[in-house]
Amino acid sequence: MTGLDIQHVSKSFALDGHAVPALADVSLGLQAGQFGALIGPSGCGKSTLLRMVADVFAPTAGSIAIDGAPPQQARRDHQIGFVFQEATLLPWRSVLDNVRLPLELLGKAGRAPARSPEELVRLVGLAGYEHARPSQLSGGMQQRCAIARALVASPKILLLDEPFGALDEVMRYRMNFELLRIRAETGTTALMVTHSIEEAVLMADRIFVFAARPGRIVETIEVDMPRPRRLATMDDPRFNATVDRVRRALFGQLPDALDHELDPSLAHEHA
Repeated sequence: MTGLDIQHVSKSFALDGHAVPALADVSLGLQAGQFGALIGPSGCGKSTLLRMVADVFAPTAGSIAIDGAPPQQARRDHQIGFVFQEATLLPWRSVLDNVRLPLELLGKAGRAPARSPEELVRLVGLAGYEHARPSQLSGGMQQRCAIARALVASPKILLLDEPFGALDEVMRYRMNFELLRIRAETGTTALMVTHSIEEAVLMADRIFVFAARPGRIVETIEVDMPRPRRLATMDDPRFNATVDRVRRALFGQLPDALDHELDPSLAHEHA
């Protein structure tokens, strides 16, 4: 089954009259229901790629298809859900009313949702908080509400741009497992930007490792671990081996260089 297909995508932006390449010849694919993670240094174009999938930007070259349709069509058909690093909830609306918002905006043009807003509020673990305002919720609860809102129109793909980056480590792990549970129930194809190697390995079926200037994929890593993923998954030797592989793809020889910066005496060992 098709899910997400990105073929030879490049993107340049105009700066001071010159075309500055942000992404160069990026190709990746996810089957329907798979979870992909984009990881790489800041400024390598991960969020730019996510926004091209969402039809915020158009690629300079190449093609993107969501279940066989271009992003423009997928956006018009309300098949794209997006979760940002900040929850971006409307502060004057309750949890339930924030989740309902996309359906209100769609009106009669929208499809009947696979799950009602009330069901999604329960699915993300916010039962009992339906009438709470965002200011009455923790950061993790706000992100759960944002995820429910992104899913309410039954999108074909869920895009997540560092959704848990602002949370502390304990809450981040909790939200990782919450998202794994939610996805197991909805089966939505997902693509997430993250800077956490462990988060990428825990969540994803495929990890796309980016390098910068211009942004490009240097390695695609298949995560060979069964689902459902649990806390014990992180003790699996395959988990640690995959973390090491992603780290090597990201950094190469960079750790040695960083060691030398922190302790110049180490440079003599390799002189």
